[in-house]
Amino acid sequence: MDRLYNVLIAGVGGQGNLLCGRVLAEAAILKGYRPTIGETFGASRRGGTVVTHVRIGDHDLGPLIPRGTVDMLIGLEPMEALRAAVDYCGERAIAVVSTAEVQTMQCITGTTKYPPLADILDVMSSICASVSPIDPVLALGETEYRRVLNSFMLGAALTIGIAPLTANGVRESLTGLMQPVGPNVAAFDAGLKTSVRV
Repeated sequence: MDRLYNVLIAGVGGQGNLLCGRVLAEAAILKGYRPTIGETFGASRRGGTVVTHVRIGDHDLGPLIPRGTVDMLIGLEPMEALRAAVDYCGERAIAVVSTAEVQTMQCITGTTKYPPLADILDVMSSICASVSPIDPVLALGETEYRRVLNSFMLGAALTIGIAPLTANGVRESLTGLMQPVGPNVAAFDAGLKTSVRV
């Protein structure tokens, strides 16, 4: 690989964000690379901000992606994807974003309003090279998507490509790390069949 490849995964606590990063790192190791994982957390509770940095290269790397050098942003939640884009993305970033919202406590109590999805995607489009919204509810159903969203979004991201990883390599890594295996592999394969525009 000519240069390193930076993947940022943004979501909220409880979405399997960290495990998603481990799957990508393990797939990179299987290909002979030396990945580095870094994690940053917002509120330390279920529902708080979680961002996982995965850096894939053939030498030792710092754990956090420098500002403006993200290659792929996988957004497990729209607002958190926007926050991550503002902090880390630039003109080379390709974003694949779940459109399924996780309402904050402030939104639930009526203190603030969750911004319209179209506004979130517009702002992200002004930051990133491309933004591809994905509806996991449409693909997996209202109940099922919550348990396997991370696996589904990995599949969707791989339709664009996460250099230097392959779908087979990520599936092998996912099979070793995700439980239960069956639903996660099925969600991953559903993600691979999703039509993602770039």
